[in-house]
Amino acid sequence: MKHLLWLWLLLALAACSAQPAPPPALPVAPAPTLLQIGIVSSAAPLIPLIEATYVQQNPQVSLQFVQANSAALLADLDSGLLDAVLLHTIPAGDRRYFNPVALDGLVFIVHPENPIANLTIAEVQAIFNGRITNWQSLGGANLPIVLLSREQGSGLRTLLRQHIMAEQRIDPNALLQTGDEAMGTAVANTPAAIGYSSMSSASQNTGVKMVTVDGRSATPRTTADQTYPLTTPLYFLAATEDEPTGELRAFLAWLQSDEGQAVVGVVYGRVR
Repeated sequence: MKHLLWLWLLLALAACSAQPAPPPALPVAPAPTLLQIGIVSSAAPLIPLIEATYVQQNPQVSLQFVQANSAALLADLDSGLLDAVLLHTIPAGDRRYFNPVALDGLVFIVHPENPIANLTIAEVQAIFNGRITNWQSLGGANLPIVLLSREQGSGLRTLLRQHIMAEQRIDPNALLQTGDEAMGTAVANTPAAIGYSSMSSASQNTGVKMVTVDGRSATPRTTADQTYPLTTPLYFLAATEDEPTGELRAFLAWLQSDEGQAVVGVVYGRVR
């Protein structure tokens, strides 16, 4: 009888100490592919458009945007810190793979209260090389022009030199603004100022006014058909000479697809 009692106690203890079997392991979802994309500050309006569409539709991809000027982004691309960059100018002789994904425009911005509405390319050149220094010379108020320019390394500064200044230098007395946001803020706060930006960026800034150039306004339509005289592409530039593969190739293909171009076309001219 005692042996049966001890046997019963041992079985009871074993039952109490037994652990339930662990649940079956669930499959682990692969981590999203990280794409690090550099983008010039003057193209920043593209970021929320992409995040609201491509990122939402492609959870297998994590897009990280890095904003800087063209020179800094190209240096990061050379160092392997970025997978690709979106920018307005590509250095001459650069052999890396590139493709245009949108059409933008170099625009000139003034304070909304400035009565000047149009400038010719010749007048813009005269302003930025320092030959025209007062708005009165252009039919405006008797106010000295406050000249603003972008910093060295800015792609928009390069466009200004290529398309407007020719062999002439930008007035060294111009006040330098580091970044497109700083440029817009300075113009919005200075009634006698003139600066430059991209159409895509300036169109989102209610504190500035875009002047027409040779009578043409910069809009997604006039950049798409390139009737705006200072139309410029926004390029996708890869890190190597080879065409991108994998998720980076899929991202570029989406930017150039009908769906991607409809998104881009909110603030840019379409390339197709």
